[in-house]
Amino acid sequence: MKTSSLNLLSKESRQEFGALLLLDQLMRYELPLHERDDLQETVTQLKEEVAELKKGFFHTDEQDQELNYEKDELYEAQEALTQVEKEMAENEHCRLNIALVETDDEGLEPLLKFMEERGTLMVNDENFYQPSTKGQEVYQHLVEQLEAYVMHFDVFAYVDLEEGAFGDPKTDLLEGDQWSDLRVAVAEYKGIDPYRVVFLALLSSDKFYENPDWKFDLSLGTLFDEIEQVVQDQLCVEDLSYKDDTGQVYGEDVIRDIIEQGKILAKERRREEQETEEKEQAEAEPDEQVITQTYYW
Repeated sequence: MKTSSLNLLSKESRQEFGALLLLDQLMRYELPLHERDDLQETVTQLKEEVAELKKGFFHTDEQDQELNYEKDELYEAQEALTQVEKEMAENEHCRLNIALVETDDEGLEPLLKFMEERGTLMVNDENFYQPSTKGQEVYQHLVEQLEAYVMHFDVFAYVDLEEGAFGDPKTDLLEGDQWSDLRVAVAEYKGIDPYRVVFLALLSSDKFYENPDWKFDLSLGTLFDEIEQVVQDQLCVEDLSYKDDTGQVYGEDVIRDIIEQGKILAKERRREEQETEEKEQAEAEPDEQVITQTYYW
């Protein structure tokens, strides 16, 4: 049972999280848009190179090899362009048109104005809200925070305090009352805002977007009530204190030991993931010795 409480989620944090969530939504279209522009430039350049290599009637073997290579590169670039354009079409709903905001999402106007005033948002020539250069920089910082969250906090989501074990979502059936979520306690001990940790956790798992009315709830100011409830309900450092035969064991000592164990386990899991990725890549790429194999004699 939680015995202490943290401050409630501030108005400023709600505003910041709302701006970051909208920025994340917009970048789901903007990222493939930028990739498309780069690919279009690449395709144009490769077409010119292929056309140049095709000139003339007689080609050396080396010229034919270069031509075939450039053709393959062009084909791959065109395939990549097709996939990116498909992704853009799928993420068209992530865009915000200023006219539609004024009618369907008018409750978002104060937040969008806040983002414009902070220089992270602008309106483009097509009247769509678009992240500015500063907005893209803010988004990159958000991505870095998400990566840091996964690296340093995910491992504490399922901890068996009785057994001193960490649950693995990939291999364990994480059901039952034996598992405790200690991410808030870890954040508290490290002096990191627990609300930010929970926000990053929900954002990294796309939990916000599972709610079809998330923009409406955001405009009402209720979307992040769940974050507040999660933080208030989770165990904090004080809750980890207990007594044994030797006397009082303080929560600070418990969480310090858990963090050290979690660090070791997180490194081990990352190492295993890297080894798996390298193995899969190696298996996908045939060894050059296969070229020397004979088949009939």
